[in-house]
Amino acid sequence: MIKNCLLSAAFVLTASASLEAQTNLRTQFNQALALFNELVMNKEIGEAIDMIQPDLVLSDSEKAEYNAALSEAFPDPFVGSSTVQSATLKSGFRQEMLAYWTEGGDYLYLYIVMHTQGAQQQVIHVEHTTTFSKFISRF
Repeated sequence: MIKNCLLSAAFVLTASASLEAQTNLRTQFNQALALFNELVMNKEIGEAIDMIQPDLVLSDSEKAEYNAALSEAFPDPFVGSSTVQSATLKSGFRQEMLAYWTEGGDYLYLYIVMHTQGAQQQVIHVEHTTTFSKFISRF
């Protein structure tokens, strides 16, 4: 009886620690996504890419080029952003489709694939388009 109680207590503690780790990962993800969205909304796409893909080292001039290209493609300010679709895949993989839009009705869509191993989450793929159907069909 005591053995069963101890095993139950150990399971609850393990499950709580696992749940807390998942909650912390989700909180970190949500905070990073909010910052990423803010950077894109401000047309600082170079800084946004640098933030989510630290292995890809961009120079200040490369960031400026990305930012200028985004500003040229979308001269009007972005007025909104949203996660259009999000899906958890197998083995720690996740895909996200993000949207940003201007008051004039222009849209930018980003497709992001991430992989989580333990407490480490890594963006492994990023694409962008102005065509909704290109990414939504992946969900």
